[in-house]
Amino acid sequence: MNGASVPVIYDTSTVSQATNRDYAVPTYMALQSTSPQHAASVGYAGTGSDGLTELDSGHALTNLYTSAPDGHIVATEDVTPGGSSGAGAAKTVTLALGFGRSQDGALAAAAGSLRQPFGSVLDSYQKGWSAYDAGLNRPPATVPGVSGGNQAQVRAAYYLSANVLKASEDKTFPGAIVASVASPWGQAVNAGTLSNGKPVYFGSYREVFSRDLYEVFTGLLLDGDLATARAAARFLLERQQLPTGEIPRNSLLNGKAAPDTGGDQLDETSYPILMAYQAGLSGDATLYKQHIVPAADYLVAHGPSFGVERWEEQSGYSPSTIAAEIAGLTAAATIAARQGDAARAQVYQATADEFQREVKSWTVTTNGPDGPSYFIRLSKTGDPNAAVSYNLGNGGPTLDQRSVLDGGFQELVRLGELPVSDSDVQASLAIWDKMISVKTPSGTGYYRYGDNAETGSADGYGDCYPTSKTPCTPAGRPWPTGNTGTGHLWPVLSGERAESDIGSGNLNGAAGLLIAMMDFSSGVGLVPEQDWENPDLAASPYGSDPTTASIGFADGKPAGSAAPLSWAQAQELRLILDIGAGRALEQPPITADRYVNHTPPASVPISITAPAAGAVIESSSVTVTGTTTPGAKVVIEATDTDTGPPSATATATAGADGSFSADVPIGFGTNVLTATATAGSGTGYAQVTVVGDIISGTTVLDVTDPTGDDNGPGTFQYPTSADFVAGSFDITRFQVITSGSQVFLRTTLRTLTPTFGNVIGAQMLDIYVHSPGGGATSTAAAFPQRNYTIAPADAWTQRIEVQGFASPAWVDANGNSVGTATVLSSEATKTITIVLPASAFGAPASGWSFAVVLTGQDGFSSDQARGFAPTPQPFLFGVCAPGGTSPICAVDPATVPKAMDVITPAGVDQATELDPTLGPVAVHAVPVP
Repeated sequence: MNGASVPVIYDTSTVSQATNRDYAVPTYMALQSTSPQHAASVGYAGTGSDGLTELDSGHALTNLYTSAPDGHIVATEDVTPGGSSGAGAAKTVTLALGFGRSQDGALAAAAGSLRQPFGSVLDSYQKGWSAYDAGLNRPPATVPGVSGGNQAQVRAAYYLSANVLKASEDKTFPGAIVASVASPWGQAVNAGTLSNGKPVYFGSYREVFSRDLYEVFTGLLLDGDLATARAAARFLLERQQLPTGEIPRNSLLNGKAAPDTGGDQLDETSYPILMAYQAGLSGDATLYKQHIVPAADYLVAHGPSFGVERWEEQSGYSPSTIAAEIAGLTAAATIAARQGDAARAQVYQATADEFQREVKSWTVTTNGPDGPSYFIRLSKTGDPNAAVSYNLGNGGPTLDQRSVLDGGFQELVRLGELPVSDSDVQASLAIWDKMISVKTPSGTGYYRYGDNAETGSADGYGDCYPTSKTPCTPAGRPWPTGNTGTGHLWPVLSGERAESDIGSGNLNGAAGLLIAMMDFSSGVGLVPEQDWENPDLAASPYGSDPTTASIGFADGKPAGSAAPLSWAQAQELRLILDIGAGRALEQPPITADRYVNHTPPASVPISITAPAAGAVIESSSVTVTGTTTPGAKVVIEATDTDTGPPSATATATAGADGSFSADVPIGFGTNVLTATATAGSGTGYAQVTVVGDIISGTTVLDVTDPTGDDNGPGTFQYPTSADFVAGSFDITRFQVITSGSQVFLRTTLRTLTPTFGNVIGAQMLDIYVHSPGGGATSTAAAFPQRNYTIAPADAWTQRIEVQGFASPAWVDANGNSVGTATVLSSEATKTITIVLPASAFGAPASGWSFAVVLTGQDGFSSDQARGFAPTPQPFLFGVCAPGGTSPICAVDPATVPKAMDVITPAGVDQATELDPTLGPVAVHAVPVP
């Protein structure tokens, strides 16, 4: 409280687990009113000092508290209007919440607002948005299929959606439009939780996700806000893009990695290229060379299947992901041609053509249970007819891939790569409508995925409904913190289905789904992420545990996730315009003309005869030979996906016998060689992956580790779930290599197979680095729950931790961020390579040492590491095999060291080092000779 009885709440801490959030500032909030001074108090939520607690019990604010430091603070102020009780008495009060970087600043901001009449403030605010709206494209005067009584509501929904998209843009970083200004299930997340000694950062949807920003971009592009659309494209490419060319899953508002940044999603690298093209940035030579080329090269080297699909839960061949890749690569080819880069234009377009030719062979099953031929959500191996089952995640069931449906195949139509009249598209639409849709009082909605809506939701991401296919309780429980629940209907999917109706000429059907989206919305028209499709459920009594309490739900109305969802709001906006135009206005003409409006390009046969796939190349270059159509123009692109130098191209013309040959450079680690051919209007594509065994650098440390010692002290067991493949936690080699301005820490495993949709989804790798004279040191593990320390002689100055579902942590002994690490994981070489800038890491030499610890990752665990049980469980390591008799088997599983394998120096035995029965476990480091 300040001296004038004005409550001020503040937080001066700018440090949290989000080490890259360098824009954090001290924040003060002051609440002032036009009423005479009355009682005001600050206290701790839910305690006797909470003003609401006192008002509930005594209906008066009598016990006043002037200070409540360090806690969950509630400010309470009596703002009863003053004056007499007669006819002229004041009946209204105006409140002003002032923000500032200091208490005085917040008070001044609030007081300044109150000096202006509320009407004038409101008028100024409304004029600002009216001016913005005046610069937008107008919605259709009449939307076909919409009744006259709803036409005005549709126009209002158009402008509301446009305003939501613009309001969701950060005011400091142009183009940084968040997935939602809301925080889904935020009531269930404890803001007082510490993460490794620092306040938790729950950014959640209030971060920038590439795929969501693309969807927002389509709305901005169609409503005419080209400046913001361009800013969005530039944000992703100029701020968020990684050195490898990949666009990450998400980032903080400054484009840097967030605590939950992690995983690979090829659609999120594809969309920014398409955005650059559609926003008219093709002529920007710098953007092309520094950002478009690396992104497109990444897609060529990693597509069509790498990482997870758009629901971020499964790896495999996904129709929606591949659709994005085709569009992104076609856009890249068009931009490359404008930039005079004919070689790369050929590589990008030929790759896109190959993906378009093959997408149905990868994702359409002909022996599934729902029909003779239809698209499935994804195929795990590229064979949609294989009897492969997978667990849907979030507590969902395990199903045969041929029975799992979603609407992602519609992206092939929307992006102009298949006609809506395609027989497999039509069959899939009918099956999707039958199996995944649910009718509600608001209209028809769709699940993200599943096998049969009549038997309940198979999706576990959402508020719990116990009769679904996920084992959750109680009804209405928020998805956090147990991370299991029930997925509900997504209004955005009704919009996607409506766009297919537009393509088919069914404008009445599309309009009906538009009205459903509007009815699914909350408040003034905010389109939520999910809607409840079950019988109404009452809210839990006041005071219930927020981690399990229902907030109350109505059939066909918003569930407990985010509202508004920026993606859904953009979908509503563009759907209004698309229905009015009778076509998908955001569809790229470059793809539609190539694949739909004209006969798709013919396939030119091409094969690579040398080098062979998997070959080890012991030189800095290799000659690529092969055969294709005589006289065809051949372009070969070589991409080193481990160390990440720019890709290189070489060209050749096939001889009279169809043979070709060209030399390309080879880098250290995994190299992808892509050969493309053009003959007439046709294109061809072939690709092999080889391993480069040299690097233009210096090997500082190179140590091997025995195969088969991935059992900690000799007794540890892998989890029993099939997700955990033998050898996934077995280190076989560790290298430290310096090259120019970079340092590479390379760990080789016996097996490296995608787990939970990520190449390193199973692993948690910690490297503790001791550098003499490197400053403060520590012997602590990344988290106390890891149950080991680092040997005092090897006390670390830097620690790097990498996993598949979070951004790398690179900190000093005081917990401060050292810099940004890049992680490259390769199935081909079975390696995890951490790339560090030498300017921040230093120059490793004699006297340095490295302690390497490998265990399992578990995002649901407080220390992010997979836990142990006495014997192995589906998702827990076992201290011992069933029936084990070692003394270690009697140790409390919560106290064993979370280390499946380590690198040990000479004279140190791993089984002895990690044996918890011999005393506290201390891990020793390997010295640089």
